[in-house]
Amino acid sequence: MSVADRAEGVLRSFIVTIDGPAGSGKSTTASLLAERLEFRYLDTGAMYRAVTYAVLGRGIDPNDADRASEIASSVDLDLRVGDGPPAWFLDGQNIEREIRTPEVSDAVSPVSRHEGVRHAMVKLQRKIGSRGGVVAEGRDTGSAVFPHAHVKVFLAADVATRARRRQAQLRAMGIDQELVEIEKNIVGRDTIDSGREVSPLVRPPGSMLIDTSKITIDEQVGLVESAVKREAQRIAELVLDKGDPYARMRRYYAASHTCVRGVFRLLFGLRIFGREHLRYRENFIFASNHVSYADPLAVGGSLDREVYFLAKKELFRNGLFGGLIRRYHAIPIDRDEIELKTMKLVLELLSRGESILMFPEGTRSRNGEIAPLKPGLGFTAISSGASVIPVYVTGSNHLGDCFLRRRKLEVRIGPPIRVPKGSATDDRKRDYQVLTDMVRSALRMLKDEASA
Repeated sequence: MSVADRAEGVLRSFIVTIDGPAGSGKSTTASLLAERLEFRYLDTGAMYRAVTYAVLGRGIDPNDADRASEIASSVDLDLRVGDGPPAWFLDGQNIEREIRTPEVSDAVSPVSRHEGVRHAMVKLQRKIGSRGGVVAEGRDTGSAVFPHAHVKVFLAADVATRARRRQAQLRAMGIDQELVEIEKNIVGRDTIDSGREVSPLVRPPGSMLIDTSKITIDEQVGLVESAVKREAQRIAELVLDKGDPYARMRRYYAASHTCVRGVFRLLFGLRIFGREHLRYRENFIFASNHVSYADPLAVGGSLDREVYFLAKKELFRNGLFGGLIRRYHAIPIDRDEIELKTMKLVLELLSRGESILMFPEGTRSRNGEIAPLKPGLGFTAISSGASVIPVYVTGSNHLGDCFLRRRKLEVRIGPPIRVPKGSATDDRKRDYQVLTDMVRSALRMLKDEASA
């Protein structure tokens, strides 16, 4: 297969996210881009407006988290595509006009900040986008909903420009609202959306920033379309042919790798999902959750790569055991704070094309929940330019039950989260944390898949 044909196939699987504040041009850009690429257009903001419309229609206070979340989980929300533009239906009713009213605009931010509401909507959004070929727009599509999106875009514009656009949109729908009221609403929504605890409005690291204040809609759509096609071409060149390994394993490592995987499969019924996400000619940072001392073996044996892995320094106190795990690429770390020399070694290994396995929670989870990850993961990824692959392991803390087949031992490998080297903004510390949070979102996605 030629690279051009492969690029076309890769493009069909793409997810493109367009985020930004209200009035920055997300909807128009996303809908036109979807039309040009023959992708589906997913307006996530309209989904939150639909839930808000349902909340208001039932006389519920938008600040009532429990009742709003209950509504979000129970309504029948459907995106229908016919001869005209896609339209959202709520419980069988076309609500495209109703969800654009000022009343809904005033209440959508309070409703959308509730964790239960966001969980319900994100679950539906990911289902819609699971097959690829999607342009999704909103406020957290690149940072929380689709952290693995192939191309992430962040649009910006000054408040005055955004207000004028919003006023024109409302007038086209027969709704008249004063410009000063619209500006006030926009500023208020920016404050709420950027400051909320759950999935705040942020620019994802590695995203393409476009200020739409002084360029035409055709220009901004053209910029994104070109970026999407360039990325499809680049990834097509990285795709490995079937049976072609990224890198040869050392003989002793390959033999041990085969043995460990075989033992875990035979004794504990290990099942591995998502190996297709490793079929690229690139090295990775594997970021796994951590529930058991068996995780390095279970996860490392599931990856079709020779990997170095970070292990707490206490494991090296026994000279014999420490020497053995060093032989298999263990790197000692301080769980509280990674030393500078360790970070330099990790970056050097990545620059040489090696892959790293990290457990960024820092310690084992006692209850199986995914704890906040250490921002060193984001620093390592942004500094090295290596793609991050989330890995979720379940059952390794109950191997006895897995042996008796009362529990499942599973390793789920997610799609790569790519952030080009040198893509950090002026606020590097923020970027490290945002990328780390994106990986945590991806791990939660894999956890939901394992629980389904």
